[in-house]
Amino acid sequence: GSGAITLADLQGAMQGLATSTPPGSAAAAGAGMPGPPLSELATADAIDTSGILSDPAVRARLVELLPEGQRTDDKLEENLRSAQVQQSLKTLTAALASGDEFNSILANFALDPSDGAAAMVSGNPIQAFLDCVLKKVEREKAAKDDEEGKDGDDNMEE
Repeated sequence: GSGAITLADLQGAMQGLATSTPPGSAAAAGAGMPGPPLSELATADAIDTSGILSDPAVRARLVELLPEGQRTDDKLEENLRSAQVQQSLKTLTAALASGDEFNSILANFALDPSDGAAAMVSGNPIQAFLDCVLKKVEREKAAKDDEEGKDGDDNMEE
C-alpha cells in the first residue's frame, strides 16, 4: 500500500456499517429521516468491527490528523470514542437533513453534488452525502492508480 488512508478506506468502512444497521433502528424511526444518522453508522464499536483500524497505514494517517501532543494510537481510540465526535456526526447529520446547508457542506468537502443526485431525489441526504464521498474517493483512487501505472513500477510501496 501507499501508507496513506484515503476517504475510500473510510467510505468502505462506512458502507459496511450502513448495510449492517437494522432498518428498524431507533434512528430510522426518528425525525422522518430515511435511514440512520451518521452518529449511528460510525460508532466506535462499528469502526472496531469494520476492521479499518487494523490497517497500520490507516491508523498512522488518522493519528497524523490528531492535534499536536495527541498523536498516539491510544489518543486515536479515545478520540473516536469521544462524545465530541458523536456530537459532530449528529450535527453534520442534522445539517445534511435540513436541506438548507446540503450544497455548502458538499462544497466544504469539495464534493460533486451530482454524485449524490439519485439519493437526493429519493429524499435521502445522508446517503447522497456518502455517495458523493464514495465517488470522490473512487476518482482519486483511479487517478492515483493511473499515476502509479505510468511510472512502470509495479512495486506499490513508497
